[in-house]
Amino acid sequence: MAADQTEGRVVLVVAGGISIRDIADPAFPHLWDLMHSGSAALMNVRTGRASKDIDPVDKPGMEPGCVSLGAGTLAVAGAETRRAAGVDCLINGVRAGSIYKSRTALDYGDARIVHTEIGKILRANEEASYRAHPGVIGSALHEAGIKTAVIGNSDIPGQMHHEAVAIAMDKNGIVDLGNIDLPSLALVDSDSPYGIRTDQAALMSEFDQAANRCRFIVIDVGDTSRADIYADSCTNEQAAMLRRQSVHHLDDFISKLTAKLDFNKDVLIVLSPNSRSFSDIDEEKLAPVIVKGPGFGVGTLTSPSTRRPGLITISDVAPTIISLLRVEPEQPMGGRPFKFVKQNNNISKLLQLNLDAAKQDQRQPAMRVGSIVQSVAVILVTLAVVLGVSRPVKKLAAWVALVPLAIPIAMLYLPLVYSGGLVGTIIWLIVITAAIVLVCSMLFRNPVRAMGWLCGIVVVSLMVDLVRGAPLIKSSVAGYGMIEGARYYGIGNELMGTMLGSSIIGMGIVLAAWNAQAWKKWMAAIIVYVLVLVFIGAPNLGVNLGGALAAALALCATLLARRGKWPGWRTFVVALLVVFIAFGALFGPDLLRGGASQSHVGRALSASGSGSDILWIAERKMALNFMLLATSVWSRLLALSLIGYLLALWQVSRKALEIFPRDEKAAMVGTFIGICGAFAFNDSGVLAAATCAVVLWMLPAVRLLSLEQTKGPRDISRPEATNQ
Repeated sequence: MAADQTEGRVVLVVAGGISIRDIADPAFPHLWDLMHSGSAALMNVRTGRASKDIDPVDKPGMEPGCVSLGAGTLAVAGAETRRAAGVDCLINGVRAGSIYKSRTALDYGDARIVHTEIGKILRANEEASYRAHPGVIGSALHEAGIKTAVIGNSDIPGQMHHEAVAIAMDKNGIVDLGNIDLPSLALVDSDSPYGIRTDQAALMSEFDQAANRCRFIVIDVGDTSRADIYADSCTNEQAAMLRRQSVHHLDDFISKLTAKLDFNKDVLIVLSPNSRSFSDIDEEKLAPVIVKGPGFGVGTLTSPSTRRPGLITISDVAPTIISLLRVEPEQPMGGRPFKFVKQNNNISKLLQLNLDAAKQDQRQPAMRVGSIVQSVAVILVTLAVVLGVSRPVKKLAAWVALVPLAIPIAMLYLPLVYSGGLVGTIIWLIVITAAIVLVCSMLFRNPVRAMGWLCGIVVVSLMVDLVRGAPLIKSSVAGYGMIEGARYYGIGNELMGTMLGSSIIGMGIVLAAWNAQAWKKWMAAIIVYVLVLVFIGAPNLGVNLGGALAAALALCATLLARRGKWPGWRTFVVALLVVFIAFGALFGPDLLRGGASQSHVGRALSASGSGSDILWIAERKMALNFMLLATSVWSRLLALSLIGYLLALWQVSRKALEIFPRDEKAAMVGTFIGICGAFAFNDSGVLAAATCAVVLWMLPAVRLLSLEQTKGPRDISRPEATNQ
């Protein structure tokens, strides 16, 4: 049956292994015109973490990207993804259709393409972190009676590359129409990678046949992917020349294809499912996307997944295609439909965004360097606390103890003065951190008072930045990178832990030194803690569910401990009730709102309706936490901070000192609860727990070292504050 010509098609052109710089060039007039008449964006092509359940690949390419495109979720894939075939194609002398039947016991009917490895692909993703459902697009379209087609390949001599089939196949690995066999689609060309290039006339002939019957067609142009794979065997100059040649072939094909489409109803999507394997810009890992058709004017694309103009995720493509074809998916997807945003000079802005993303990823190791510096500071200061060093050394150590809190402040404000590479970032961080500690030593005679101010600066700075849309957090090495793709908005675990620890400990120091009536202290504490909870968890601010749960427990524990009594079972019931109410107030409206305005937290909660889904999410979080606990530098900072904290308390008890006012004792109790909650409730809870723990360690360390510089505790805090 012919496709309904009154309804439009979605044509997806796969051009593997290219960057935005390859196609944003006036030398390629048809691509240039497409970008100027349609919408474009950069796409994060991060996929699921590779596992033992997939076949190893000699060189990663489009495999996980194509499966993720078809699933609408971060999927895992290996070499098995390449081995789809036409039903009559011979694989080791056996028809692919026969192999498919022997492995699935399914009848593929009149379909022309099957994925012989569908069982392995499904099984690998069932065990993976995100539990993707490969074939979501194809299954949704088949359920609605819409046929699919795949045309073309990226084959190289002796190796199948039919990954594009994973985009259009259904959950059974079936595609209705198309041709992906190399002999009929390739030309011999000694000047091209591997001596072959795609026969564009053959591609267009196949497209003409599929267009009469299908409303979703995937076309793998092949040449760009082969040029990318071949680059490792070439000199840099030859690799660049071959890549440019392949983009020229792509440009020619786009001119032929666009002539066949009616952009009043058809939608054309051109994308790469993977980044360049070779680039002259370090960490250039975002891929380009161009869309033209109804609803996509001149400008950039954005998505509720990123909330950033010009940036979408690989998971957003499937929901967009399903939405354009007006069908309903059988399985939930991690992405959401992208949309057009009118923007002038979109090409220059995307080129700059691509460069900014690469530079940010280059700088990102500075965050790990910062954690190492914090760990070293914890070790050195703890030794000064425990060992009998001289008074000048203890005085110096007291100010060095502020370094772990000065570092995140330096990281947050660094984008205002520098946005270059890693070496410059580290140098600037050293300078700014040293300047912060030096200024504190000049303004404040007491390190404890300086610590209180630094805690306040951290909390206020993060709140102001979140209200402004988090421009500093987005650019900071302590924030979240566009390429890393762990999150795109709100507050990440590193800064969340710092904010939580700083708010509780800082408020403890302030309340201990504030000679005011008890009710005023209670009101101040409650107001500050509620604000912190809102800023960490609110869907339009921090959007950190794990952080909000940890903060609710920690802040509630702090207020209870401030009463000076050991909490009973009723207190725990009240605490749980408060957490439940806070959770409902923060995320209830987000759950009810739905649609594109819903945050990733609300979407995850909406999709996790059953108990098994919730248990699976908890299992995934804990598995990641324990993996990081065993391998991450943050686990060392967490362990050292807790050990240093216990050693400092041991010194206090050994010397029979009473140096902590009640408010500081309550703050330490609440912060410890927050550390436990941050570890338990966050995906990368080790990071949040470590940055919170180092603030907890600082208080007794600074108190003890400050005590050694004075005649007694009266010089540290007002005696009346100790007993209030």
